[in-house]
Amino acid sequence: MRYSVCVRDCYDTCFLKSDFTDGKLKLYPREDHPLTAGFLCRKGLRMAEWAFSKERLTSPLFNTSKGVGNFQEISISEALNVFKEKIEEISSKWGSEKILVFEFAGNRGIISRFFPFRFFNKINASFVKYNLCDSGGAEALTDVYGLPVGLSPEDVRDSKLIVYWGLNAVKTNLHGFNYFRRKGFKIAAIDIRESETVRLADFSLKVLPGSDIFLALLLAKIMVEDGFYDEKFVRANSCGFDEFISYLRGLDYQILCENSGVSFEKAHSFARMFYQYRGVIHIGYGFQRSLEGPQAVAFISYLPLLVGHLPGFIYDMNVGLDKEYVKAPHLRTEPPNFIYQSELAEAIEKGKVKFLFIYNSNPMATNPNINRLKRALLENDVFVVLHDLFLTDTAYYADLIFPAKTSFEHLDIVDSYYHKYVGINEKIFEYAGYSNYELAKLLAEVFGFQDKELFESEESIIKYLLESKGVRFEEIMGKGFVRIERKFSLKTPSGKVEFVSSRRKERGLVDFPYLSTLRIPKGNEQFKFRLISVTFGDTISSQYTNIFSSRIDKRIYLNSEDATRLGLKGGDKVRVYNQYGEIITDLGIDDTLPLGVALMYKAFWKRIAGFSVNELTTDEVVKEFGCQTAYHSTMVNIEGIFEDSLG
Repeated sequence: MRYSVCVRDCYDTCFLKSDFTDGKLKLYPREDHPLTAGFLCRKGLRMAEWAFSKERLTSPLFNTSKGVGNFQEISISEALNVFKEKIEEISSKWGSEKILVFEFAGNRGIISRFFPFRFFNKINASFVKYNLCDSGGAEALTDVYGLPVGLSPEDVRDSKLIVYWGLNAVKTNLHGFNYFRRKGFKIAAIDIRESETVRLADFSLKVLPGSDIFLALLLAKIMVEDGFYDEKFVRANSCGFDEFISYLRGLDYQILCENSGVSFEKAHSFARMFYQYRGVIHIGYGFQRSLEGPQAVAFISYLPLLVGHLPGFIYDMNVGLDKEYVKAPHLRTEPPNFIYQSELAEAIEKGKVKFLFIYNSNPMATNPNINRLKRALLENDVFVVLHDLFLTDTAYYADLIFPAKTSFEHLDIVDSYYHKYVGINEKIFEYAGYSNYELAKLLAEVFGFQDKELFESEESIIKYLLESKGVRFEEIMGKGFVRIERKFSLKTPSGKVEFVSSRRKERGLVDFPYLSTLRIPKGNEQFKFRLISVTFGDTISSQYTNIFSSRIDKRIYLNSEDATRLGLKGGDKVRVYNQYGEIITDLGIDDTLPLGVALMYKAFWKRIAGFSVNELTTDEVVKEFGCQTAYHSTMVNIEGIFEDSLG
């Protein structure tokens, strides 16, 4: 038995033991872990199948027909030489800043994710800035608290209520959901539909898309005006509270209720319960991926403060492992250049990218407006290299592909953005391909670099990371995981929670917005429906699409009233379209959806599903809040496809 960690981009970060005997991999969830003990989720149960999939790549490939895929096997030495020649050609002709590394959290192992930065820092390449996920909320929380790091679930004290706001925890945080159930917490859920979490919650509020800020302000107004708050605590730990009270007084209950879709009676009951049980809030990432979403995060985060928590939100966790050490930015001789993830297509169109290296990511499935990205890759002179396990959608637009390893095939250390446990991930077996660490070393060798940082052992890196936090390597190897304490402290200039934020003012933003100016997409004659694209329970963004291909739900869902108005019923084939593209799929009915809203599951591989919802999603961003992507501000139209129209 050896120690493993699930490295998927998931809150839970599960710890397990792995046994590899007679060519078979068996996985056992750790029974002794306080948060993830006892079971694996459906995705975790399929990890052995994923690791030994017959679809895994086993040798480097050269693609002679970008966009179509005409793959020819080549040797690793040939692939490395092609890579080197292209890098040298582009650096000489265009400059090293035209080399872009595009990566994300497809493998959350710290070495796997960040060690390749060392090689690319050495050659002065450009990197992406993350804005596909939660950059907007992180910016908003930093305005208020000085950082986006909140509570670990084990740090929740003096509360008996957990609120899942815009988060389907039963599908995306199941171990956390069960943890709070075991602890006897009341569970509340706030969502636009009856999700699995809403169905199991003790209390729920159904809101309109884009209304989160209206609901947060409605609850805050009730709590302040009806005395459901700890005034002494709030005044001692914040600045600008009087201005916030004045702002709330100027808001109209009727307007807040109408715009949130929540009645005053339900909001009042919720506010009283939140005060009575001293609620904490797990703030989801999804709803902030909209034009109006990031700003809402700040106002949601005020609610636990009102009942005496500092902090009182779960959002991100960072125990402080030195990831900059793993990246080794000192190897650079030129200042770093950054390009936002969602602006990849635009950067290619403008000639800012001539060489693109992609790992831990599948942008042709997960980026917004992927039709634009497809055109950019096909119509511009950019050499694309991919390091991956499978022939993903992105692979068909790559020129050169290196086969990757699974997390079971290399040593690593893994932290969590939900809890404070760090786990060791041991190498279990050898199958095929190269880990991100191994490939980065091979690239350094073929370039003839001698810097010791480019060849530091995995064990040495892990020892440094742990020892800098007071943990011995032997300790984690003995138990498999350790808890690293990080005490919360405010990082604002005032040293307090800022209702009136100096950081917001530096960006020219108001503390208390005029609600009439919020950019909330509404249906019109051209595009009648707001498209919400949510996580499918059996996949993590695009990961596992090939493993769960027979289970994926490709339908677009409408309320039956909207369907009837279109002359449609469940099961009908429909065309969904807007200015970015169109897809053909089947109609599903969900009467818990608000009118005017269409819902689809996100980021399935087009080569498996026949389309990706991101052929339709907008690539607009919220510039003032971390250039947050606005996937959920997409508007579409829907029309039936009948036999006579197929003609």
